[in-house]
Amino acid sequence: MMLDVCNPATGEHLSSVEVFSANDISAAAERAAEAAKAWEHTAPSVRAVKLVNAASLIRSRQDALSALLTREQGKPLAEARSEIQGAAHVFEYYASVCGSIRGDAQNLPNYGYLNVVRKPVGVCAAIIPWNMPAIIFAWKAGAALACGNPVLAKPSATAPLTVTAIAHALHEAGIPKDILQNVTGNGEETGRALVEEPLVRHVSFTGSTAAGREVGASAGRNLKRVHLELGGNDAFIVTKSADV
Repeated sequence: MMLDVCNPATGEHLSSVEVFSANDISAAAERAAEAAKAWEHTAPSVRAVKLVNAASLIRSRQDALSALLTREQGKPLAEARSEIQGAAHVFEYYASVCGSIRGDAQNLPNYGYLNVVRKPVGVCAAIIPWNMPAIIFAWKAGAALACGNPVLAKPSATAPLTVTAIAHALHEAGIPKDILQNVTGNGEETGRALVEEPLVRHVSFTGSTAAGREVGASAGRNLKRVHLELGGNDAFIVTKSADV
């Protein structure tokens, strides 16, 4: 099954993307979990270099990515440029975080010795909204990748193309394809399957409050870590007297 992506201003057909089924999600999660065995042992300095290289590629393609974002999402080109620049900066920031991931060791006064070892959570699901797809993808994927986790990223059904293009840049920069996978589709089928997939251990969701309740409930039933950024729609009324 394919999903059409259209320009919201003109109705122009831009592309079609695959709708991932529950079986597709399970297969992607299995590949991610297997690839994670090597990725979590990749030196943080190596992960940092890959993220910096990805940021450089994103900047070198700023014009094309900005135009694509405007065509599929509808925001002004100047705003799209700012978002693409921001996404590159976010990946650079998380590259710097790689060097600060460390454990702790303490001598306890009454109970001996305490050793803290930090380990990756596991397969992370990043569910991305339509309004700022590039930078929110960078926030979610950048953090997870820097800490040694694989990512299954599901962009919005109406704006998946820019996220896909940025994911390609990350692959070109050296992030293994099974470590960062783009899983496209709608929320009802693809999103639900992603949240309920047993191999997914962390869900980061940005979207509506109603959908967030379902995500949180599912994560709770399956004892998954969950991060919810929720909101709603506000009315914006333009009157006849507006100078537009």
